[in-house]
Amino acid sequence: MRVTLLLVFVCARLEYITLLQEPCFSFRLPPQPHATMAFKYPQFEPYGDKLIRWMEKATEPGCPIPKTTLNALTLPQPADWHIEHEREWLTPDRIASIVGLGLPVGELIPHDLYPTESPCVRHSIIKSRIGITALVGTVGPGVLFVYSIRRYHGSNDPYVSELAKIAYETHYPLDTVRYIFMNDVLEPATEPFIEEQIYPSREGLKYRSAEPQTWDSPAPEFSAIMGTPIGKVVGSFILGAFGQGVKRVARIVTFQSGLDLHKLDIRFDIEDV
Repeated sequence: MRVTLLLVFVCARLEYITLLQEPCFSFRLPPQPHATMAFKYPQFEPYGDKLIRWMEKATEPGCPIPKTTLNALTLPQPADWHIEHEREWLTPDRIASIVGLGLPVGELIPHDLYPTESPCVRHSIIKSRIGITALVGTVGPGVLFVYSIRRYHGSNDPYVSELAKIAYETHYPLDTVRYIFMNDVLEPATEPFIEEQIYPSREGLKYRSAEPQTWDSPAPEFSAIMGTPIGKVVGSFILGAFGQGVKRVARIVTFQSGLDLHKLDIRFDIEDV
């Protein structure tokens, strides 16, 4: 019962909190008057630029994110963690979001005539003692949907990027991951930044748009999204899972879903360097 109530609390609504922190970044760069002038989005673009170079170059110096070996069996204070996973079919919205991406969509849709077990798994990793650290998402072949993460600033718990790695590799080999979706983004730095600065960078583009928007490297918008707290989680996932110079984020796609397009979703496409 305690686990069920905790899941209800965490999953009632996706809530990326501003206190979430991944390794190697603070939320604001120290003053760098000569460097920041070159950036179109000085709040986040410098972070993203570093993260991109660390992912793409095995020899790029200064990366403090080591390749992690943490798994479900080596979580610190294992008695404090509640890990649950169960098979589930993807919702119609999630199915629609992966059409055309080269994933085995036919296997992810239930068939009444040929009933099979879903290859997708809802996976939750939650620690509720001395502050909540949590990740809740759905894992499928080649794809990870994340719709609830939480970690307090200053916590000694594993980073949520490490929890994402644990969730995916529990069910599929890490090197098969191709897409990470951060669904219903409410994180108070990322969502307003995309609404107020990224979308207005394209003439005539309204923030609540039915059309997915693709952001490619080396555009400053791509780097800036990578440098947000949400982009930072994905970059840290890649570096922690594979190390430098192995995998990178190739493109970012933002789109709105739900009633009146009120939900912001962000897709990160992952490929070999």
